[in-house]
Amino acid sequence: MSEWFTVPQTSEKIGIPQQTLRRYIASHAHLLRIKKEHKAYQLHKDCLDVLARIRELYGNGKNAEEVDKILTSQGVPVTVEVVSETGEQESAELSEVVMDIKKALDEQKEFNKQLLEKFKEQEELLVSQQKYIDEKLKQRDEQLMLSMREMQETKLLASISKEGANTEEKKRSLGLQSFLRSKVSHYTT
Repeated sequence: MSEWFTVPQTSEKIGIPQQTLRRYIASHAHLLRIKKEHKAYQLHKDCLDVLARIRELYGNGKNAEEVDKILTSQGVPVTVEVVSETGEQESAELSEVVMDIKKALDEQKEFNKQLLEKFKEQEELLVSQQKYIDEKLKQRDEQLMLSMREMQETKLLASISKEGANTEEKKRSLGLQSFLRSKVSHYTT
């Protein structure tokens, strides 16, 4: 036995005219488990008693608002329209939908928590890498400065050495001149 019935099948089972059933569906869809395939409504077997009760309440002179209040106070679950996994639009009990939403929300919270933990790990890794890079740059700069100082000292020593050589040469040149003068003066005397 199928769990879902078309409007004509439901009409035949519970003895309510199809037009009246369509009016009940339009007015009280939030109290009925309905799914719509193409343009045709299908009613769940759980709706048969609710539809009979709706007919009885209207027969007792109640209006649509009073029917809703009476049925909800008697525990008829409120339904909402949802799209099923197959893509069909159907009614589901509000409490089930709320539970599904709560479950999905809890899963999303857990996912977000894990994602935040991964972000923190990535941030720590980036901070660590940045510290490493900064330290290596500092070491490179210090080594570069040391090399530059050594080069300057070498140039200074080279220029001092060159000046010293020039001075020695001058001294030798002056010494030779004075030696020659002394020899020349020795011979001339």
